[in-house]
Amino acid sequence: MDTRSSLHADSTRARAMRSDEWMHSTAIWRISQAVCTAYGVSYDMSCVACLAAINSALRGKVSVRVNADWVEPANAFIVLCAESGAGNSPVNAFFKAPLLNFQKNWNDTHKVRLCLERSRQTQLRKRVAALERKIAKLEDHAQIEKCVQEMAELREKAPCMPSGHELEIFVDDCTNASLIECMRQQGGRIAVMEGEASLFRHIVNAKPMSPIVDTLLKAFSGERIQSRKSGEDSIVIEHPVLALNVMVQPPVIVQLGRNKDIVGRGLLGRILFGVIEPPVAGEDVGGAVPEEVKVEYSGIIQAILERVETSNKQIVLELDTDALRLWDLWRDKIERVTCLQDEYAPVWGEWRGKAARHLLHIAVFLHMFECPEGRDRINANVMQFAVQLADTFYEHYEEILRLIYPERGEKNANKVLGSLMRRKLRRFQSRDLQRMFGVHRQEANAAIDWLWRKGAIRESTPLLRGQRCGRPSSPEYEIVDYVWDGLVAECRGVSRWRMGSLR
Repeated sequence: MDTRSSLHADSTRARAMRSDEWMHSTAIWRISQAVCTAYGVSYDMSCVACLAAINSALRGKVSVRVNADWVEPANAFIVLCAESGAGNSPVNAFFKAPLLNFQKNWNDTHKVRLCLERSRQTQLRKRVAALERKIAKLEDHAQIEKCVQEMAELREKAPCMPSGHELEIFVDDCTNASLIECMRQQGGRIAVMEGEASLFRHIVNAKPMSPIVDTLLKAFSGERIQSRKSGEDSIVIEHPVLALNVMVQPPVIVQLGRNKDIVGRGLLGRILFGVIEPPVAGEDVGGAVPEEVKVEYSGIIQAILERVETSNKQIVLELDTDALRLWDLWRDKIERVTCLQDEYAPVWGEWRGKAARHLLHIAVFLHMFECPEGRDRINANVMQFAVQLADTFYEHYEEILRLIYPERGEKNANKVLGSLMRRKLRRFQSRDLQRMFGVHRQEANAAIDWLWRKGAIRESTPLLRGQRCGRPSSPEYEIVDYVWDGLVAECRGVSRWRMGSLR
């Protein structure tokens, strides 16, 4: 073996080992594991819920600089898909509690200042109304012009004055108009963190040209929102942010994916999906998160919120050289993946186009949680951890697409099940199915994917290599008899599974 290759391999393994050791020493890993044990939920659910809390705390106030021309605001749409009874509510309540406590303490501490700010806003509105009444009675053009000028100055001054509204980190059930109004009152920044958010149902049931979808698309990355109702002043939000974090059941996700008025508008590509398996029946549950873990988590969230809410400007982080290299490698890997399956290509293309940004957002969340008051440079350890989480979200995205679009592959697979046995064809390639059933390549591949996941076929070395038309490297599959026979019987409505077979 080449000595240089051996040294490189040893070095790579050593770096991976150090990265794993660092990951298991992080606060987010310790806290997520403690919640996982206490509530009897999966580590994935606990970790994703922690990311949702960090996302809610930041609400786009922290960015990461990739290069001189690209400063990416860190914000995410996180949707956790889990069955009822999977532990959604207690996990969400645990991670949300410190944010609600901070909100209450902040408003109590700043009560006097907020009262004065509201008083100034009220005086300004009264002055504008008085000038409007005065103008209606005046006939002197010079005096009218003077009053108009003063009104213009006051209206220009109003958006720059503190609003006096109490801090509200979260919003839940609201229409598009009320969502925009809530963002305006909170300086453009608001979060959703609910087990079953009513706001998400407005999105799922959105109609053609629904304004709420446009608002979400803009609030993901901070694009300017301008809204105006008849007879009212327009609302302008220069940098809107909605940190969307919800836990929903699978039927809601299916309904979202089948809404043709949403698919294709880019919303699905902006979501980090987590698919959580239900807990094992009878699993031993500790019952309570240790007090020291609660104190540690609350302290970290408190420090993040203090830094974010007291900063008068955007907090900008940097990537060190190694972190930037890891980000580039992962981005290249994802961009080389053409699609999950040909039938999912359009939707997968949406997510792939945002994948590099998703990784940056995750890295910012991890960095802020591990260093809430410290360094402003994201290092390689944080980025490596972020890459692992991004890979997990990628795998979950595959599960979501199969959940939303199962019919096409299953329908074609049922045709294959009935026909290949009659033709006594035990081995086949994708092109065989295309010719037999007159379907396109992506439809044949969807059927193969369904049969593969059921365990009814396995890949084999082609027997007739070089004698077939087309590419000799095309995969060939052979039937797994007992699984195949069971599926055929199931399709016919007869349960004829053999002893010892898998179901």
